[in-house]
Amino acid sequence: MIKPYPTLKALFVVSFMLVVASAAQAQTRTWVSGVGDDLNPCSRTAPCKTFAGAISKTAKDGEISVLDPGGYGAVTITKSIYINGTHGAGYGSILNASVNGVIINITDAADVRKAVRLRALDLNGASTGINGVSILAANNVWVEDSVIDGNTGNGTTSGI
Repeated sequence: MIKPYPTLKALFVVSFMLVVASAAQAQTRTWVSGVGDDLNPCSRTAPCKTFAGAISKTAKDGEISVLDPGGYGAVTITKSIYINGTHGAGYGSILNASVNGVIINITDAADVRKAVRLRALDLNGASTGINGVSILAANNVWVEDSVIDGNTGNGTTSGI
């Protein structure tokens, strides 16, 4: 007679290892580059191409840094994060024609800070953008050393 217990134990161990491995993939700091690829792990040596690609690989309260000047696309932020355009090394640009450049909507009860910092970014609505930054839900939002221009709305909106 075959006992199912060793098989169940092995299945449990493998499942646990997969859960731990998937949780470990979110990095505290990630990078984007104009020559990156969103399939990359968003490390310094293998950066992502867009903010949207990097945000999914960045842990809550983490940082996305720009390695070189480039257009990094519109992004929706649902967790506390710092997006650093990195003066000197690069200048992060978001072309948000006909859309919002950055949408901030942090509703996760486990995210106690609900804070976003955007630094050294250029949000260009190209005369058709809705708003550069649209805040739907957050406790604190800082926009530092950034240019928000060319939007049909106010540039920033807050639904808080």
